[in-house]
Amino acid sequence: MSGSPLSKRNLALLLSGLVFPGSGHFVLKRKARGCLFLVPALVALVLVLRQIMARLDQVMAQIDSGALPLDVQLIVEKVDALSANDGPAMTVAVGVLVACWVASLIDTLLIKP
Repeated sequence: MSGSPLSKRNLALLLSGLVFPGSGHFVLKRKARGCLFLVPALVALVLVLRQIMARLDQVMAQIDSGALPLDVQLIVEKVDALSANDGPAMTVAVGVLVACWVASLIDTLLIKP
């Protein structure tokens, strides 16, 4: 008993949903449309990761200097306090990333085979 192969649309949905927004469009030979989702999502992801790394650097510097003891609860509280100061840029970047992901899936569904 052999299973049926994935259709191109289903493969595109899996790629866009599980790998990265717009990646499934490349399977459907819609590279320009895929880039409309991929590029802003990539920029947003870079901004989010930069903010996370900056927060990590601050916490690690405080741990290294002895100002923050190696106590999980205190470290979590410090990260929460730093997160409160992220500002709207982080919220917008996360929103763009989520919007690109959802829109990419919807667009993949709407593309005619």
